[in-house]
Amino acid sequence: MNEAQFREQLSLVTRKAREQGGCISRDELAEAFPDMVQSETQMGFLLDYLKEQKISVGTKAEVDEYLSIADRDYLKEYEKELAEMTELPKEQMAEVLLSVIAGEDDAIQVALEQFLPKVISLAKLYTGQGVLLEDLIGEGNLALAEGMMQLGCIDTEADVCEEAEGFLGKLMMDAMEALINEELTQKDKDEKVVTKVNRVADAAREISEDLRRKISAEELCANTELTLEDVEEALRMSGNKIEDLEDLS
Repeated sequence: MNEAQFREQLSLVTRKAREQGGCISRDELAEAFPDMVQSETQMGFLLDYLKEQKISVGTKAEVDEYLSIADRDYLKEYEKELAEMTELPKEQMAEVLLSVIAGEDDAIQVALEQFLPKVISLAKLYTGQGVLLEDLIGEGNLALAEGMMQLGCIDTEADVCEEAEGFLGKLMMDAMEALINEELTQKDKDEKVVTKVNRVADAAREISEDLRRKISAEELCANTELTLEDVEEALRMSGNKIEDLEDLS
């Protein structure tokens, strides 16, 4: 299994675990990574990764234990709002969903309200990944609303409740994962910006202390391996706030 295949398999296993409520069995891991389970070291790396993803192996953990104080406070207030809603019996819910598929606006609102607790349960599975629970729920709610408009694609000859839950659940999970990936990408960009600015600032400070004055970008480049492009970019990124460097002209 090459690196690309490993990453794809890891993504599939992580998604499967979340679909199972944040848990994966050792047998499922062995089936997905037959070579890794033979190595205690490699298995340890895999288990550490799953732990970081708040996924338990073997015994299902309570996802609430991963919630931050801010998440708990938000959830407490949000669940108060939902507590007044009555869960519909499955037979009645099936009728509502069929009405949604038929395009009845009133039914859409009823169905949306019935699925709001599902959004919460899915959002909890993604806590601790750099995104607030409130934002995960918001993204899930948007995906839910959009999904209601697409329910016509489900198999109405089968169990319409199960079909709808599976279809909408996938859309909500996709949306939450996309939000997390977006946040991680932005965080990576921010860290690279900080690293570049600090590199230029540290070099400028050292030369400025020797000369006992601010220096120009050209002087910095002449005394280091930094290029003028590096220095100008760092200055722009910092808003011309590198203390020991003269502002861009």
